[in-house]
Amino acid sequence: MQKFILLLGIFLTPLVSNAQTFEPQSPLDIPLVLSGTFAELRSNHFHGGIDIKTQGRSGLKVYSVADGYVSRIAVSPYGYGNALYIRHPEGYTTVYGHLNAFSPAIEEWVEDQLRDRSKNDGNLYPTADQFPVAKGEFVAFSGNTGGSMGPHLHFEIRDTRTEEPLNPLEFGLKVKDTRKPDVRGLMWTSADFGDVGVFNAGDTIAMPHSKGFDLFTTDKQDGANNNNGVYAIEASADGQVFFTANYRRINFSTSRFINAHVNFERYYSQGVRYTRLYELDNNPLEVTNTWELTTPAFRATKGWFTVAQDSVVTIEVSVLDYEGNQSAFSFYLKGTAALAEVPKPEQIRWNADNVLENGAVHVFIPSGALYHDAVFDLVQLANENYIIGEGNALQKHMTITWDLDSVQRTKVGWFLWEVGRKGSKDAITGTREGDQLVFETRSTGKYYLDQDLKKPTISIVSRTPSARPNSNFRQLLVRAADDKTGVDRYSARIDGEFARIDFDYKQDLLKVIVPKDIPAGNHNLRIVVIDGVGNTTVEEYDIVL
Repeated sequence: MQKFILLLGIFLTPLVSNAQTFEPQSPLDIPLVLSGTFAELRSNHFHGGIDIKTQGRSGLKVYSVADGYVSRIAVSPYGYGNALYIRHPEGYTTVYGHLNAFSPAIEEWVEDQLRDRSKNDGNLYPTADQFPVAKGEFVAFSGNTGGSMGPHLHFEIRDTRTEEPLNPLEFGLKVKDTRKPDVRGLMWTSADFGDVGVFNAGDTIAMPHSKGFDLFTTDKQDGANNNNGVYAIEASADGQVFFTANYRRINFSTSRFINAHVNFERYYSQGVRYTRLYELDNNPLEVTNTWELTTPAFRATKGWFTVAQDSVVTIEVSVLDYEGNQSAFSFYLKGTAALAEVPKPEQIRWNADNVLENGAVHVFIPSGALYHDAVFDLVQLANENYIIGEGNALQKHMTITWDLDSVQRTKVGWFLWEVGRKGSKDAITGTREGDQLVFETRSTGKYYLDQDLKKPTISIVSRTPSARPNSNFRQLLVRAADDKTGVDRYSARIDGEFARIDFDYKQDLLKVIVPKDIPAGNHNLRIVVIDGVGNTTVEEYDIVL
């Protein structure tokens, strides 16, 4: 275990020495308890920061962790929701996401800017002298906006030059953690991806052909039972390191390649993210390293193992969290006689363009979309349902072209249902080109056409405004929903003048923010909502301000 800690120390040195000049305080005045760790394995991305619990509520004061200035303000119904970016002179930018509201001066400016642009949301970039902030200065309120599934503060530290997120715990933020990572599952994968198996620590794995190994591991801190991500992994064969993963810095442009780092096929079938202790062909991630090892007993190439017949190889794996708590285990590989070749289903190449056709459906998969050579099914089922690549991960969009038959051609409102894991359904809208529909998606699963002919529904909750939480503005609440393709666009006008909408898609609520310069009295509110295929609803209401 000492070897592992020494090796990790080598990796840590550059970032820690740079961080010594930047000593941020906590962004909250409560003990830090995490619901998510840096570079944690998420759907289609690595987590870019830490998620700090806010005691199950919104509205806690958020503070700038160091001197600097507000360089960017983002307002969105999705992703980070309301977010604040503060640039610091030491070369770092801190990010505060899912905010309920900004401090009064910032909020006033944001509302004025968006209203002047007639925009409901977007990115704003104040000049360096508009909102200077001191260390410990109040800048916002915590919340649950955007893609957040519960009140918390998403916090990041980025390298300003590259915009790459760094692990905030390496800058001195303290989270109590005396618990070792959990090793929750082990499996092997054959080099042709045609076979898999599960095993336990201490087992001996027969090796008639090349295999790689997959690890399911999570970590918990003292203050909560959330299954969070680990900090580092190292694996060695007969004492020689062949694989490391170090979650200290991520790059947004390659973050989706997480689907090469995790065993996506296993995740799709069982909902569990196993980390691959080997590398796929299409994987530029820099969080892992592998070493080529050649001995009389075995050969390791990018983490894939071939073992000589009757040889036994000891594999040792260590998993570490940031505080140095460590879990370690071993298993063994035994070389056996090669098995007779069994015919395998045909695979398509990851580094070539591929075109598949079946019935009404044509699929184009561009080179580099897949992470490795794989079986990619295009199967027509009953009732014009199709399986398209189910269980495969895509880095790039595939194009699905769907021919309309003689009955379908005369109709409108077409879209595609994409049925994924556990029967979850997502509506995909595309474009119509003559007698064909064209869709683009980076997901795979089961698909079928449907029509959306129903307009969105709109209903006003109250004709008088209420106070916005943690805000000096008031809001009118309007419910807006669509049963198929969802609310896509929306707008509000009070007496013909633009009014900004804060859209809470999780509650189907349009929060119409009342401009402060509108006088008290009776007014007209006009709401327009458009769904994903263009069905439009317009409603007007008499309101009292």
